[in-house]
Amino acid sequence: MASTPSAAAVPYGRQATRITPAVIVLAIGFVSFLLISNAMGARVCEIPLPWAVTNEPLRLTVSAALLSFPFAYLFSSVLTEVYGYRISRVVIWSGLGANLVMLAFLWVMAMLPTDAAWAEQTGFTDEVQRHWFEAIAHMFLASVSACLVGEFANAATLARMKIAMHGRLASLRFMAASALAAALDSIVFVVVAFAYVLDVEAMARMAGVEFVFKCALQWLVLPATIGLARWLKRTDGIDHYDVGTSLNPFGFRVPVPEPAVETSVGSQ
Repeated sequence: MASTPSAAAVPYGRQATRITPAVIVLAIGFVSFLLISNAMGARVCEIPLPWAVTNEPLRLTVSAALLSFPFAYLFSSVLTEVYGYRISRVVIWSGLGANLVMLAFLWVMAMLPTDAAWAEQTGFTDEVQRHWFEAIAHMFLASVSACLVGEFANAATLARMKIAMHGRLASLRFMAASALAAALDSIVFVVVAFAYVLDVEAMARMAGVEFVFKCALQWLVLPATIGLARWLKRTDGIDHYDVGTSLNPFGFRVPVPEPAVETSVGSQ
């Protein structure tokens, strides 16, 4: 069974050949929620549940980024589904670059001397500020690393499954790609953030809980994801298939279309 559709099976006439206003809006939405997610990822929460195990209340330790996580993947999934992996790749790198720029400015802020009167009033001294930055930087880098792996896994899986399934079963494709991305994202984040703090069993439990919650939240917004993708396909007239596209995250070469050759009938 062939893994790529024939030329007749793929609507090449609807390939992405331009940047539409919708691409810009989706890119802004993705970068915004990626910044929010990575900032919230620095906050680890303990949520008590109404059940008990061996007379001890059951508590879940999760990252606060779970709340904003599905929306970043919503925007990147729609970008890949409608406009293709090439555009999605550039947007993902742009988002990660924006995160590193924000971290750099947070470092500059932490290094600046604090006004003595303000520090006395708030308790936010130079030492406290630098300890705060060290803590947030570690979690921030863990979150960025997880997003790097998860986002590219999500985009690449969507692109290849769309070709293999001839553009059908969008719900299945989105669910499969998001599940793989959630698994990789959770594992990378927990390992980078807590490798020197938690034992293997605790890290596996935390990664498992995050994976379940991420999948549940992403599947909860699945109708909105599919609805937005279908609407954009109709509005922009684009439904891109990444036939022959390299999935290398570092492959930024964009093919330049050859100019049309005009021929005149009857010329010698």
